[in-house]
Amino acid sequence: MSGAITEFAPAKINLSLRVGRAREDGYHPLDSLVTFADWGDTITVRDEIALMMSMSGEASEDLIEEENNLVLRAARALQDHAGIDKGAMIHLHKEIPVAAGLGGGSADAAATLRALNQLWELDLELDELAQIGLSIGADVPACVYSRPLRMRGIGEWIELIDNFPAFNAVLINPGVRVSTGKVFEAFDETQPAELKEAKGRGPNVLDWLSREPNSLERPAMRVQPKIKKALQWLDRQDGVDLVRMSGSGASCFAIFEDDADAEKAADAYEGFSVEVGLAGFKDGELDWC
Repeated sequence: MSGAITEFAPAKINLSLRVGRAREDGYHPLDSLVTFADWGDTITVRDEIALMMSMSGEASEDLIEEENNLVLRAARALQDHAGIDKGAMIHLHKEIPVAAGLGGGSADAAATLRALNQLWELDLELDELAQIGLSIGADVPACVYSRPLRMRGIGEWIELIDNFPAFNAVLINPGVRVSTGKVFEAFDETQPAELKEAKGRGPNVLDWLSREPNSLERPAMRVQPKIKKALQWLDRQDGVDLVRMSGSGASCFAIFEDDADAEKAADAYEGFSVEVGLAGFKDGELDWC
């Protein structure tokens, strides 16, 4: 595409996820340590007289019927915020499975905001793009930054984290889509307590993570038992340091001591799997294994 701008839309990984009892407005407060993979979707934009969209990639087949997906909602939200009616051709190449707990739609929306901000020469700061993103979805602000961070509130309170380690990891999906709404319904049935936010991490992040929950893991396993089998499979692999479900599922991940064990596990899984690096942050820059 001549004059095109491309933005990477990395998969979002909830390393930990505390969720509390629903507020009066129905939203659940959360406290989550988040990082991003070196694998994900890609958004490419170029000038056009109106907003138009095309897609590629096997995972995009699940979006064909959606006329108002998060990518187009993000583009329209940016138009409204900037008070413009400029158009764009937006192409989404999709690798992240839909409804997989990896923030794919939010990552795509965030990448669209970043790409169109450049194409339309708006010069908005990431903080402002994140505020626009909140009107699209609770995970979009975090995906705007796409670096290690802590999410609180319903996703609107973002604390960027410096001096955070990178990890070798494997993502797997048991081949099922899980409704976030149904997982939260199952969570609410447990009569959860008010949110207790996480305390200081200390120098050993993995040790801290081993004591932190994903509050939605057990409810998600009740909704879709295949998640439990996926977690058990990961836990049996060599060199595993941590096993957890991401977000509301169904995707699960394992952190490995080295990339050789991670590669071996990814090759061994009979289903969707991908070996990834999880972003760290060091000396003011993203850091990768």
